[in-house]
Amino acid sequence: MIASPDFNTLNEWIAWLEQAHPIHEIELGLSRIQKVANSLGLLELNAPVITVAGTNGKGTVVATLESLAVEHDLSVASYTSPHLLAFNERVKHNGYPVSDDLLITAFRHIAQHQSDIPLTYFEFTTLVAFWIFKQQELDLIVLEVGLGGRMDAVNIINPDIAVITSIGLDHVDWLGDTLEKVAHEKAGIMRSDKPVIIADSQTQSLLLPEISARQAKGVVAQLDYQYEDRGSEWAFSSVNEGQELSINGLANNDLLVSNLASALQAFLLVFPAKVNPESIKRAYEHLQFIGRFQYLSKAPIVIVDVAHNPDSAKILNQKLEQLKERGVEHITAICGMLKDKDIAGSLAYCTAIDQWNCIDLPGQRGSKGEELLNKLPEKSQKDAKTYHLLVDALDEYWQHQHQNQALVVFGSFVTVAMMLETWPRFSNTILERLNK
Repeated sequence: MIASPDFNTLNEWIAWLEQAHPIHEIELGLSRIQKVANSLGLLELNAPVITVAGTNGKGTVVATLESLAVEHDLSVASYTSPHLLAFNERVKHNGYPVSDDLLITAFRHIAQHQSDIPLTYFEFTTLVAFWIFKQQELDLIVLEVGLGGRMDAVNIINPDIAVITSIGLDHVDWLGDTLEKVAHEKAGIMRSDKPVIIADSQTQSLLLPEISARQAKGVVAQLDYQYEDRGSEWAFSSVNEGQELSINGLANNDLLVSNLASALQAFLLVFPAKVNPESIKRAYEHLQFIGRFQYLSKAPIVIVDVAHNPDSAKILNQKLEQLKERGVEHITAICGMLKDKDIAGSLAYCTAIDQWNCIDLPGQRGSKGEELLNKLPEKSQKDAKTYHLLVDALDEYWQHQHQNQALVVFGSFVTVAMMLETWPRFSNTILERLNK
């Protein structure tokens, strides 16, 4: 029997969790978490559940669903990973991280009922989230898959709606080295006779056979619902249970419209009688998403993005090209990536970047700046620089920054987290220097 720990602060609980269940330890499978969840009565939650899977865009869908629910005066909870600055970000209620006290109570409860069943970091935190959800009166629960879908911990819950955002090659050691294999893993969140929303119409050929095999109800973008990207805004139309919704002038917040639209379609399927066009518009106007083409400053332009694989790098590059179309003349990147990512494949897409600053990331998984530089396309290596520390790359950039330039910091959640921690201390000095 494993002794049940007891701590009084969230930091102590997290330190114990990271030591007992290393954060990067991956053991796919549902038997362990199902046993503990069953003993805690957590295999069924007390509100409609939307589960979101996909190579990229999951976080956008979750954040959008939160915003839609809040603007319709509904109580919504979400579970996402990883966090950027604080563990509390993983479990939210009405868009806000839950308190330390609530997490401490949940940690203690799960640890007491874990018995001698070993759980991974993600399995333990998933149960923490589910226990918190059971203590609240909720109208909607949104779950983000951590890895794949079929064997991911959140998949012990049967969702009312599944959303699959995109299919790309990432985590190939776990999910497979072909798009078909990846699609099979992500399709594991589908349930018989339940809707599954296919956000990217280009993945139809990969997912339609999976929908048929699982007897799910496919809801395909640009077929069962429509959206139109109009630059700074977008339009949506759909028919649900005989009710038609057509709405124009939706804000896109520099996010991928296919993901924004899939979230709205999922919301309509759960709450067909509650939707209000004005509330929908407010939801997109108020949508805030940390780390996804997020402006830290607009004068001068400083952007962070968690793009960390070829598909997300391609989308990032499209956004950077749009900056140039709006008058930005030169884009500098500060990039840090993890070793187990497709570094060369990701960097090859970033053709809009004029100057590269490659930084070291800490830990065993962190890549060195020199390794990144060597994987840049040959024409980009000539003027590229390497730095051990992010702050050194930032300082060097500001020594030579001028008008009509933009800085983008990207490559991993770790890189963006470091920038978010560094920027508040750094920005005041920089802005004072620029205003002299």
